[in-house]
Amino acid sequence: MATTTAVKRTTRPLSYYWGVVKDMDDSQKLELVTMLIESVKPKIMAEAPMRRYTMDDINAMLDVAEANIAAGNVIDDEDVWRELEEEFAREDAEEDAHQAACIIEP
Repeated sequence: MATTTAVKRTTRPLSYYWGVVKDMDDSQKLELVTMLIESVKPKIMAEAPMRRYTMDDINAMLDVAEANIAAGNVIDDEDVWRELEEEFAREDAEEDAHQAACIIEP
């Protein structure tokens, strides 16, 4: 009976990958994008097609949304942007710490 061992991959912030990609020339970037699209294409194609909504469905969703707004169950755009900026700052700090740990001093 064959066994498989899960390979643990390290999760890196997107800024790490941008640091790798930004120095590529356009043809390399295009090749990378093509490879990435091809790697996710089977998953996208396997997903169920999008559901078609009737006007009754749409009106029901709008009713739910309006009820949430009236009840105060919403997040305004300022909070969303603040949370995004905090997340980006955290990722940048993690990347800086990772790069600092990788520097070998003589």
